[in-house]
Amino acid sequence: MKFFEAAGQLLRSHHIEISIEISRKLDKRYTSFLNESGLADDAITKWRAQLIHFIGTAILDQSDAHVTDSVADWAVQTAEGAVHHGVGIDDLMLTVRCYRGVIWDYIEKEIDIEAMNPFSVLKVNRIIDAILDQTAQVFSVSYVEYHTKAIRAAQKAFNEVSFPVVALSDQVAVLPLIGELSEERASILLENVLPKCKDLKINDLILDLSGVPQVDTMGTDKLFQLKQSLGLIGINLIFTGIKPSLALPMVNLGVPLDQLNVKGTLKNAISAYKLMQ
Repeated sequence: MKFFEAAGQLLRSHHIEISIEISRKLDKRYTSFLNESGLADDAITKWRAQLIHFIGTAILDQSDAHVTDSVADWAVQTAEGAVHHGVGIDDLMLTVRCYRGVIWDYIEKEIDIEAMNPFSVLKVNRIIDAILDQTAQVFSVSYVEYHTKAIRAAQKAFNEVSFPVVALSDQVAVLPLIGELSEERASILLENVLPKCKDLKINDLILDLSGVPQVDTMGTDKLFQLKQSLGLIGINLIFTGIKPSLALPMVNLGVPLDQLNVKGTLKNAISAYKLMQ
């Protein structure tokens, strides 16, 4: 009982000092990276100190049951913050290992462990391990979850700017494509462009392919699906900038070229539209 009280009170009373020592022990590159990410030393110290306080409380209770939810919430928020600030999961795991070493160094420095009941020391060690193991497990799961969400959000933002439908008038818009058009990218094009065109309430969409060096066969099929889908909502698709390297996949796919509205260049398409006004 004596060791539980001594160790628990020690961690709760000196959680800030222990947190500062953890920062000292960590790799300087990692600490510098956190500061460069806009995280102040004081904020980092106080945040880490919370976990140390939870461990101290669990030791006093001789069980981690009462702090399990708080530790989980702390680890989830830490993982989310790590993703936001670009901290790698390997650095998070390094921090967890550092907690373990620094906490025991502090206990051994302040308490005569050899005079304590070995069974009490063993149980305290198990409590500390249980909390830090839980922290590492929640870190890992939450980090992957938030990292995946961040990647999806970035991909969505990239896709939105990758397929800019620019209105030239109330009736006509242009979509200039740049880069290779794989099946995956063409599928994303299909998903993004249709609602944009519908929102603009246009009659014609000029799809300029002059910046596309290559389109695979499946990508070509998606382009023809785009034409058909736009036609179903009353929008005419005009192709411009088709190079020989793009024309061949269309022919091989058996696309009925006589059904396509094709202009040589974007300039030709815009000029033709102006003449119709």
